Amino acid sequence: MLYTFNSNRSPILNSGQLQKYFKKYLNDCKNEIIICSAFIKTTGIKWFYKNLSNKKIKCRVISRWNKEDLLSNVSDIEVYEFCKELGWSFEIIENLHAKFYLIDKKNLICGSLNLTAKGLGLLPISNKEFGFFLKAEDEDISNIQTLLNDSIKINDELFAEYKKFLAKHKNFKFPKYPEFPDKIKKLKEKKLKKIWVNDFMFSKFEDLLDDKKNSKDKNHDKFLLNLSGEATDIKNLRIKFRELDIFKWFIKNIKLQKNKTFFFGELSSLIHNSLFDDPKPYRKSIKILQSNFLDYLYKLKIKEIKIERPEHSQKISYLG
Repeated sequence: MLYTFNSNRSPILNSGQLQKYFKKYLNDCKNEIIICSAFIKTTGIKWFYKNLSNKKIKCRVISRWNKEDLLSNVSDIEVYEFCKELGWSFEIIENLHAKFYLIDKKNLICGSLNLTAKGLGLLPISNKEFGFFLKAEDEDISNIQTLLNDSIKINDELFAEYKKFLAKHKNFKFPKYPEFPDKIKKLKEKKLKKIWVNDFMFSKFEDLLDDKKNSKDKNHDKFLLNLSGEATDIKNLRIKFRELDIFKWFIKNIKLQKNKTFFFGELSSLIHNSLFDDPKPYRKSIKILQSNFLDYLYKLKIKEIKIERPEHSQKISYLG
């Protein structure tokens, strides 16, 4: 049964209950759907399509497609071909963790479930998931759109590069994942209008290199840099750091500055205004994140960046 409720959301729902909500609102869908799921398997998206009464709806499908996801088969590359056949848009957002399904811009299902057979509870032994059904408010739609502003639409050229990458590395050895080739990196450069607190380094540079120290902050940074099972030598760390969203966001914005220069306070204000997190952290916390970031820039000796400290206010210049 579907629950009746007085508030704007349902009770907490398990996988079986969520399936009923999916079936009802997919059957009722008139115009469009946004699917946002870090992992997507062919079985999951075919189940989704099967339950649509109107097979001609518009649909945006957003997934993550990190190299770890594709090489470990937690996402299927064939999903792109399925979407293309239906005329659906398939897009990616790196480091995506969100899972939500917006139907006709009013019916919203969100929670922990990815669009996979285990996530949807389609197998006898599936994941233990929780989620909610919501009536979407205007602010919800606005926040979703802001999140999706950084998506990259996959086309045939980019898809072919992914296929070549997977074919070349089909026998890779866990846990060291091969890097995407430069052609993929260039083709999927991001707009990066918004950033998240989790895009920043939480620990100091020295702490990351200290094998004796262990903390949640350090584990966050190692995960962000994809350093699991790898030595944290400076050369490797510099390569990984340059691949971070926060580094790309910083480079994009410093190039737009007058004289290609930031002072510490200017950068703090820009970070505060660009953060997507709600609520935003206190200014003091933002300055700590910023200081960590600049510490990495300085100690990794990023060649196109010069950091000075005139009159006790850091000056950061782009030399490229």
